[in-house]
Amino acid sequence: MACWDYSWLTRREGRHSEYRNLDRVFEELAARGYNCLRLDPCPHLVAAGPNGMVAERFEVLPEGRDLRRGVRGPVQTYPRRVLADLLRKARQYDIRLWLASWYVPDTQARRSFVRSPGDFIRVWAETLAFIRDEGFAGQIEAVDFCHEFPMAPWAHGAWRRIFGTHPANPLPLLRSWDSRVEERVQGYLLEVPRALRALFPDIWIGVSTCHSLEASLRRLDTSELDFLDTHMWLTDDPAFRIATGSLLPVAVPSPLENLRGRVAALLYRSRQEHWLGTLRDRLEAQSSFARVRRLTPVLGEGYIRAVREQALDWGWVRSVSEQVIEEALKRDVRVINPAIYGRPHSPGFWEDQAWQSRINDLIRSG
Repeated sequence: MACWDYSWLTRREGRHSEYRNLDRVFEELAARGYNCLRLDPCPHLVAAGPNGMVAERFEVLPEGRDLRRGVRGPVQTYPRRVLADLLRKARQYDIRLWLASWYVPDTQARRSFVRSPGDFIRVWAETLAFIRDEGFAGQIEAVDFCHEFPMAPWAHGAWRRIFGTHPANPLPLLRSWDSRVEERVQGYLLEVPRALRALFPDIWIGVSTCHSLEASLRRLDTSELDFLDTHMWLTDDPAFRIATGSLLPVAVPSPLENLRGRVAALLYRSRQEHWLGTLRDRLEAQSSFARVRRLTPVLGEGYIRAVREQALDWGWVRSVSEQVIEEALKRDVRVINPAIYGRPHSPGFWEDQAWQSRINDLIRSG
């Protein structure tokens, strides 16, 4: 599985136009051995707004200063029209779609109205109905109803309802969830997949998670979920972040960022078994949890990230990714993203077709 998040929609014009030619990028995706694509159809934009009106054009805003997804400035988009085009190409190249949503901000503040479980159900039901009515229901493999729910800014609309604070306030994740927070989150994990599965029984419904959420998720009822998508990063280990100067994920001048990238690669290689062991232990814990809960374990994002990906040692990225993939396959994980950089707007990695083809052959053969 590759992951193109919402960049497939926003990087289509001007300097950032890697996804303008969908024929070309889907041909390249298939040539690299991918058979599934994780992306954001922007359900809050495809579905009708709070006033019941369907809109075709939106101005999507950048999400902070994170340039790993999307673009730096506002961009005009046509989500319904472009989604229909993408669905046609996915079927043409036999690529399954794994839908998720980051609930991108726009000038109409649509994501602010996706608050309750019923709101998530409505926007996803209308989006899946749009896909079905266009004739492409058979291309959809799964729906992750909110990327790393309930993390902000992705769960922007639901955040205040769950935590009682503004989404820009990170404090709730710096302390343990109390029983009231767990009860509210539990409602989403039960109601949303239950309703969507009743409407679309052939589609897997699940959720993605990250390191800061995993302990809390284990205390909740996951019986309505079909899969658990774990996002695993080497920098989840605070010791690694401190040792490499990556404690705060902020941009620094390019020479320093390049130095930080080299230090990270050297540190990993100098104690490879130790750092790989931390990834292996976490992978074992998550895959065991998924098996006990009868969930399909998924690795949808990973495994090395940087504020400026140009500073990365791509040989190191491939090496760590391959090691994690081999460990995942030993634990019967069958849906795997070879690396987050398997996307046209990461040319330093995307251009290495041979490695991606070999690794995807390994994943598909198990």
